[in-house]
Amino acid sequence: MNPGAALHDITLPGPLSPWPALWVWLIPLALLALLALALWLYRRRRHRLAPLRAAQQELAQLKASEPTLPAQVQALLKRCCLAYYPREGVAKLSGDPWYAFLDRALAPTERGQWPKLMGNPYAAEPGHGGEALLRHCARVLPKLGDRRPRQEGPC
Repeated sequence: MNPGAALHDITLPGPLSPWPALWVWLIPLALLALLALALWLYRRRRHRLAPLRAAQQELAQLKASEPTLPAQVQALLKRCCLAYYPREGVAKLSGDPWYAFLDRALAPTERGQWPKLMGNPYAAEPGHGGEALLRHCARVLPKLGDRRPRQEGPC
């Protein structure tokens, strides 16, 4: 008897599938894509809110006892609004239309306080709101920069 007759031929395995090795690479690539997306969203938000952060820092440096506080607050609010809203709609606003524009960012119970807080800029003693004006401005600022620029006013 021939000992080689009982042996079978060598069978070759089928072609290897790329899927098991592909999953090993797809998971890190997906995580890397998610990380890149998160970084892009973070930078986009940070860039969008930069004027707001600068305005809040400048507001924190204002002193309530200064006689020019209303003019400084108005200039600060105008610069912030120009960063978020179309120039042709915001730059021309002054007086009551400007206050109405700013009031749209506030709750209905907080509206209409700007003229009282700003005082009369033409009087010998302006009589502005001081700390109340700074607090009111601090409530309006975050609401001005919370969304992308739109044609109408805040909120």
